[in-house]
Amino acid sequence: MTTLLAPQPHVREHSPQHQQTQAKLAQLEQLLKQGRTHLQDLRSQLEQTKRERDELRGKLDNAQADRDDIEEKRDQVAYLLNELRSDRDRIADQLKSTESDRLSLEERLGDAAGDIEQLRAGADRALALAREIIDLYEQPLASTAS
Repeated sequence: MTTLLAPQPHVREHSPQHQQTQAKLAQLEQLLKQGRTHLQDLRSQLEQTKRERDELRGKLDNAQADRDDIEEKRDQVAYLLNELRSDRDRIADQLKSTESDRLSLEERLGDAAGDIEQLRAGADRALALAREIIDLYEQPLASTAS
């Protein structure tokens, strides 16, 4: 950086005011250099912050996409769960109906078994009566033949 005041060759002794001005100019130059350095540091920090922001924005976008995927999967699982519950309830109703039908069939089977026993007993009586009748008819024939 160039100095603001060029040295004057014809002035050999500097007045105190001139020396004070020179000192202030040197201070001002130093402050400007520090300001420039500080500004460059701030610009670097700004660029770094922008890069970090962009990186975080990318991560946020990915996280939101992941969240959306998870929500979609959750909705699918909830739908499937509702379907399974519906199927379970339908099967439970069918099982109750089947159990009721089984009990009814067992009752009818028991009744039929009782009816079969009565029919067997009736058939046995009818057979016994038929034998008695046959015996009655055979006896007069046997006595006439002798």
